[in-house]
Amino acid sequence: MSYSKLTLTKEDLTGDLSFEEYNARQLYEISPERNHDRAFSARAAGKFLYNEGAWTPGEYEGFAVVSMLSENPGNEPLDTRLIEIQKELQYHLLPRYAFYYLPPESFHQTIANTLSDDRFKRNILDPGLEENYPGIVKNAFNKIPLPLEDEPIRMRMAGLSIFGTAIGILGVIDDEDDYNRITDFRKSFYGNRTLAKLDVKMTRPFIGHITLAYVEHSPNKNQKEYLSVVISEINEMLEKEHNYFYISQTGLRRYHHLAEFIKQDNYPIHLI
Repeated sequence: MSYSKLTLTKEDLTGDLSFEEYNARQLYEISPERNHDRAFSARAAGKFLYNEGAWTPGEYEGFAVVSMLSENPGNEPLDTRLIEIQKELQYHLLPRYAFYYLPPESFHQTIANTLSDDRFKRNILDPGLEENYPGIVKNAFNKIPLPLEDEPIRMRMAGLSIFGTAIGILGVIDDEDDYNRITDFRKSFYGNRTLAKLDVKMTRPFIGHITLAYVEHSPNKNQKEYLSVVISEINEMLEKEHNYFYISQTGLRRYHHLAEFIKQDNYPIHLI
């Protein structure tokens, strides 16, 4: 596996990366060295509570523009593979209560974050705009050009990464036009003046990934070491595979916690 270290500046964190920077960053983040470092900074997310053998989600309110794995045609093989990876992680990683594994129906790629947690409450809930918000997003979608291509975007899911409080699989994009379709959509979406007045803005670059699990118990030193070994061993297998996420549409979803992304009939969708 080839990769190069990519150091992100403060400016990079509020704008999308170039095509070359994006793929270099993704490959670096799934490297054994990087995952070893990341494992030793892993900490509890505090998003899900384990008590007497059952998990309870913590409140985390918001809206996001996402592409659900199950709602984009052609993703059945990837869905099956991700469930297999989750089972492998569950078998190896201890203690059991340290990791919350997301339900497969929640698997998604975030195309554009909008508002969550305190910013969501301040700009949407408190002013009483929740019922109007889907219409505002729909109007923003209507101003975004439709893609010229008929084929879906292909994102190759290259390997697992530990990012602070979660474990996810990262995607690289082999076709620059596919990458530009995502970043062009984001540029138009975040450039909408009505959304900007609600404090909807780009706060981080696009990062292709599907979250598979949350860390919910801070691991000790031995557990961190073993975590990095397990992740690297799975990545050795994934490097030899061709697991693709096909993305042809995206849409607005509401969430009350991070394991369920709700769609209502009036929530807009857009081809991408």
